Amino acid sequence: MAGKKIRDPIYGYIELGRDIVHDIIDNAGFQRLRGIRQTSYAPLYPASLHNRFIHSIGVYHLGRIAFDALDISLRDWKERDKKSVLGSMFDMFSEEEWDRCRFLFELACLLHDFGHSPFSHTGEEFYVISKSNIAMHVDEREETRYNARIRQAKKEEKETLQKEPDDKRKYDYLRHLCQLTGDMAFVSDKVQGISSPHEIMSSIAALETFGDDTRYFKDDIEKAFFARCITGVCYIKWNINDEKGKKEENDACQIMNDDDFAIEKKKMLMDCVISLLHSSVIDVDRLDYIIRDANTMGYQSVSVDYQRLLSGIVLVMNGEYTFRTGFHKNAVSVIENAVYAHDIEKKWIQNHPVILYDSYLVRQSIEFIEDAVLKKGNTNSTFFSYDSLSEKGSCFGDTVVRYLCDADVIHLMKNVYYEENPYSKEYFDRSIRRHPAWKSEAEYRNLFTADERKTITKAGRMIFYEDKLSSVRINKEMIDNIQKEIDEESAGRGNLITAKKKQKKYCETLLELCGDFDIEPDVLLLSTSFYKSVFSKGEVQKLLISFSNEKEPSELKDVSSTLSSISGDEDMIYLYYYPKKKEEKLDVRRFAKRLIEEFIQIR
Repeated sequence: MAGKKIRDPIYGYIELGRDIVHDIIDNAGFQRLRGIRQTSYAPLYPASLHNRFIHSIGVYHLGRIAFDALDISLRDWKERDKKSVLGSMFDMFSEEEWDRCRFLFELACLLHDFGHSPFSHTGEEFYVISKSNIAMHVDEREETRYNARIRQAKKEEKETLQKEPDDKRKYDYLRHLCQLTGDMAFVSDKVQGISSPHEIMSSIAALETFGDDTRYFKDDIEKAFFARCITGVCYIKWNINDEKGKKEENDACQIMNDDDFAIEKKKMLMDCVISLLHSSVIDVDRLDYIIRDANTMGYQSVSVDYQRLLSGIVLVMNGEYTFRTGFHKNAVSVIENAVYAHDIEKKWIQNHPVILYDSYLVRQSIEFIEDAVLKKGNTNSTFFSYDSLSEKGSCFGDTVVRYLCDADVIHLMKNVYYEENPYSKEYFDRSIRRHPAWKSEAEYRNLFTADERKTITKAGRMIFYEDKLSSVRINKEMIDNIQKEIDEESAGRGNLITAKKKQKKYCETLLELCGDFDIEPDVLLLSTSFYKSVFSKGEVQKLLISFSNEKEPSELKDVSSTLSSISGDEDMIYLYYYPKKKEEKLDVRRFAKRLIEEFIQIR
């Protein structure tokens, strides 16, 4: 069937099959992505208004290029392998099976953000605690796994694990994905360390929408591979910290029978495909947003030659019996540029105090709305949930939310909960927002020595205390609440009382400092980490580079001199304040000096 072309400002014309356009892109769920901003950068870069819709099409385009390169490398290995003592090492899939693998991978590229949350990544953590009206079932495999966890648990953990049957059937988005794919890997605790909440929800939403259509999925095995491409859950565990980053129990391949070895090889190749879309180093998802974000913002980042990079994708032997994806030596310079561009965006844009503060206001507003809408109707669904993404939607009293997008959150913040939500006015009226005392990591390092930063980190941990929050608002009400907790614990744990008293002392000191500098006694602390370059990641340093004349591939750290990263203090804390007079600026250096002097005295 003749295709359609979409004009993209980055890649020119992108050709799409007419059936892909009519049956998937025109679907209301995919059109929802027009209403999901790609980034949260607009407060800093007003032109950054691109959305998840065009990003998804861009990832699909790059995915096709990447798979072509992998396909060429695979066929090249097959030709060379005819003369190899290993026999058909790379003769794993029939042409039909390989074509299905390509189709499912390209479909995953297109739908990888199908269930993305509004406001970029600000709201996706609400998916973790989401609830749905979809009924969960506990099958025999999950029951067996669940009982095994109880047997292996420590004594103090068993009580929390031993739930009643009704509790075990409560909605869990990982269980939902397991139910859709039949793949027990998705209920592993390790999944949440690999996959983002929006990737789990995107897999769920896509399979709920298209999973029963045999044009897309023939069986649960194909559904599971599709979901693994999106979530990055591989079939084989790799020990990247091993000397050569090889597959765990690599030597076991030597004693496998032919059938087991054939299955193992198939898994290795499918993992290679998965890594094209979801990798901790470079993948087509990351590559598109690096290029697209810089282009849309107008930020002058380094140039990334995506065609040279993707054409350099190759399969490389990683030991005698295992292989992984790597890059041809000609792509090394572009790899460096891509990682550097990602570093720039992460450090100087995503971690900018203006963007962090805007995200804080949105996150607090969503939390307020989540609590408010649940009180309005008899529903098991939460505001951020699969139900709200679907056509059926979620009903909260008179409010129905379907195909959830940025506009739904804005509407509720601006029209329904404007007076009640303490964060709405500040979100819409920038003239009344708090100001950051220091405006970048560089300025923070300039203001405070290494020892002084440790003093602030120590104080911050006491102020945030057990809540492990990334934000805390300090005002008289907060101090009164701390005192109430101290009074309630007066006959209880001594360590807790001591910690709470120190927490109160730090907070009181901060508010006294506000009075000395004529700023409102109502400050906000946002905690983040000092940025650590992607170059410092073991996965990046162990990226395999193929040199045509060499039998064994080299690791990137051995052929690139740019792999260095200055690791900073564990925590960095931004302080936001309300000036009593808008035209007056805080004397930041004097404030910083007094802050350290006061904090040092607290023992």
